[in-house]
Amino acid sequence: HTDNAHGKARITSIDDHNIQAHLQQNKVVVIAGFQGRSPENHITTLGRGGSDTTAVAIAAALKADECQIYTDVDGVYTTDPRVEPK
Repeated sequence: HTDNAHGKARITSIDDHNIQAHLQQNKVVVIAGFQGRSPENHITTLGRGGSDTTAVAIAAALKADECQIYTDVDGVYTTDPRVEPK
């Protein structure tokens, strides 16, 4: 769930019941990033970086040890090289 701020919505909660149930059945779970649902059930979109935000929020909800994000940069980094170039 998100708040009502379409275009820059913030994730307010994640119901992980269905995700956990499918994972326990060894199923692959595909979750769309960058979007959510408001309290009124309207589709909302998150702001810039919303897909990464979704990935981290899902990982946190599942109590994952880590969240790996693969993107279109040269090499492997532990942080965004545009933010921390060293």
